[in-house]
Amino acid sequence: MNDLLTTPFPVPELLVRVVVAIVTGGLIGLERERRPTRKFAGLRTMALLCGAGPLVVFVARTEGAPVVIAIYVALAAVLAVAVAYVRFALTDEDVGFTTSITVLLVALLGVLVGYGRFFESTSIAIVIVVLLAEKERLHRYVAAVSDRELIDSLKLGALVFILYPIAPAVAVDPYGVLVPRDVLLFAIFVLSIQFASYVSMRQLGGSRGLALTGLLAGGANSFATAGVLARMARRSPDAVDAASAALLLASTSMILRNVAIAVVLAVGMLWALWLPAIAMVGLALIMAAVVWHRMEVYDRFDMDLDSPFSVTAAVKFTAAYVVVLIVAVVAEASLGEVGLYGTAFLGGLVSSAAVSVTAATVLNEGAVGTTQAAGMVVLGITASLTSKIVLVEVVSGRMRKAMLSMTIVGIVGVLVFLLL
Repeated sequence: MNDLLTTPFPVPELLVRVVVAIVTGGLIGLERERRPTRKFAGLRTMALLCGAGPLVVFVARTEGAPVVIAIYVALAAVLAVAVAYVRFALTDEDVGFTTSITVLLVALLGVLVGYGRFFESTSIAIVIVVLLAEKERLHRYVAAVSDRELIDSLKLGALVFILYPIAPAVAVDPYGVLVPRDVLLFAIFVLSIQFASYVSMRQLGGSRGLALTGLLAGGANSFATAGVLARMARRSPDAVDAASAALLLASTSMILRNVAIAVVLAVGMLWALWLPAIAMVGLALIMAAVVWHRMEVYDRFDMDLDSPFSVTAAVKFTAAYVVVLIVAVVAEASLGEVGLYGTAFLGGLVSSAAVSVTAATVLNEGAVGTTQAAGMVVLGITASLTSKIVLVEVVSGRMRKAMLSMTIVGIVGVLVFLLL
């Protein structure tokens, strides 16, 4: 008797899958239940329909009759059509097929759960719920989309889903660094940052939108962010101060990202990097705050915001990235005797994050000491600031205050590190 009380009761796998399917379908049905109009497939219908999926799969596997699954999906399709018909017959409204398609998807999710695909089924269910819950917001967004925005979005989609997968993933230059897929990825970064700034400026206003773009996008690709901000400043004099503050915020994100990468991969660098990092980040934030406090905040800049993308600008920034990449690699190959720090600086012109990874790797392998590895990270950050200063000057000569601030930030970081 004691053994029976202490031995855990095994839960049948079928029961677990049925419960998961019911919860998954119920999640979608819960969203349909909150509709203000009459419900034709609500919480109970969706939960039971999805819960039947694992039972159907179990019977199909046990009896060796996969046709049972086909019959189940066909019946779900019939139910979906019946829902649309009943809705039209009772309400005499325009027939919307959202609920009918949802019914069919719920049945397919039940089949997925029956095959043990818990993660896939629940993830798809969450996406479906979000799409259903954001109906009004999505309709408003689509209504506000212009033809030009739609065309530009299709261009970005073509880059991401057509060109990027087929772009060569091997180097095409003698130095082995110019990879077409990486170059295309940089162009996609530029277009994505342009889109982020476009959305943020429309939602938050011109100045605040640019500041948010710099803060968030700088951690992903600060070089591309600098190019987009400089282009904004060139197009509108009103955007110069906001773009300058955003550029300092982007540099702050870049510094925090690089230090975080180095410390996570080699925690020993924390004690050598924390003071230079605080000095650079603190100084950049103070300068950004000063610029923001003194400038006039605009809700809208005097520029055309009809399109979120500029393919021409993306091509120019990508060309600049390629030039910097080739120059840095050629210089590193020609001036190899400059040593570890010279290599870190030249590498930072292309990717300061890569320098942080390299520094942590050589430290963990025992090739260099903690001070040398931390110095590589600091120089990589300084090089990144340098490349952005040059890019901003080339694209727009109106942001020299921000360029001076970034120069001071880099010099302070190096000095603090040397004085440790």
